[in-house]
Amino acid sequence: MIDKLLVELKNCKKNIFIQTHDFPDPDAIASAYGLQNFLNINNIASKIVYSGIIQRDALKLMISKLNIEIFNSSDIEIKKDDFIIIVDGCKGSGNVTDLPGFEIAVIDHHIVKSPDDVPFLEIRGELGSCATIITEYHSNIALNIPKNVATALMIGISRDTDLLTRKVTQNDINAYNYLYKYADNNIVNSLLRNNIQLSDLSYFSQAISNLKTKGIISWLYFENDCDTNLMGILGDFILSAQEIELSIIFVKNGTTISISIRNENLDWNASEIIQHITAGIGTGGGHKEMAGGVIYSADNFSLEKTMNIIMKYTDD
Repeated sequence: MIDKLLVELKNCKKNIFIQTHDFPDPDAIASAYGLQNFLNINNIASKIVYSGIIQRDALKLMISKLNIEIFNSSDIEIKKDDFIIIVDGCKGSGNVTDLPGFEIAVIDHHIVKSPDDVPFLEIRGELGSCATIITEYHSNIALNIPKNVATALMIGISRDTDLLTRKVTQNDINAYNYLYKYADNNIVNSLLRNNIQLSDLSYFSQAISNLKTKGIISWLYFENDCDTNLMGILGDFILSAQEIELSIIFVKNGTTISISIRNENLDWNASEIIQHITAGIGTGGGHKEMAGGVIYSADNFSLEKTMNIIMKYTDD
C-alpha cells in the first residue's frame, strides 16, 4: 500500500495532512511523527493535525522533548481538496473528526470496518501498535532513522502494548528491536516511567474506594470528568490485581458517557463488549485486549442495564 500511496502523493500538488484521532495518545502522535519523517525522506511535505485535546502532561512533554510539530485543526486552514492521511484511527470508529479535506489513506491497527471510499488502506488489526507499521516502512528502506523519530516510535509501541505485555506480536518486537539502536533510551525510559502526575492520584483514590467487583470482573463509574488516556491508565492499574481479568470504567464527561475496557480473559473480546454496550446509542471499537467508546447522551446510559449486558456476554 505505502508504495502506491507515495506515487500518488509525489504526483499531487495538494497540501497533505496527517491526522490522529481526536484525543491522541503516544502511539497516535508517534505514528504521525514517524509517517511525516517517512514522507520527508521521499520529498513529500506534510503537517500533523488533530481535533479535540491533548490531555496528558506526559504526552505534552514527549511532544516538547522530541520537537514534534503538531497543530489543532481549528488553528490551521484545511481545504476540501487537501489530502488527509489518518493514522491510528478511522472515522467509522467515532473518535476521528471528519475534516474538510479528502481522506486518501488510513493506516491503523484497530479492528474496524474498512471504509469503502478511501483509496489507500493499511489496517492491520493483529498488531499491538500503529507505530509498528510506521517503523516497518523505515526498516524496509534500510535507512538510519532520526533519533527523535525512533524515540517517539519506541514510546508508541511500548505504551500501546503495555511494555510489550499486551497484544504484542513478533512484528511489534522486531520493530522495537530495530528502534532500540537509534532511539534515545534515556528519554524513552524517563517518559515511560513518569506517566502520571500528583493531580491524578485523587482518581486512583476514588478508584480504590469505589471499585465494584463480581468474580473476575470489575467496574467503576466516575460522575465527574476524567480524560480518556487516564481512564486507560486506571484500567491497567485495576487489571494488575491478580483477581481481575476484565476492567470497565465509565465516566460522565459533560453530556456523554466515556467507556474504557481492559481485558485479559482469553474467552472474551473487549471490542465485542464495547459494541454491545454502545449499540444504537453510541460508538466504540478497539481490540480483544482493550477497547473504548462513547455513549452520545448520558440520558441513554444506565449503569445497571449496561452491567447486565456485560454479565450476559461473559456468561455466554
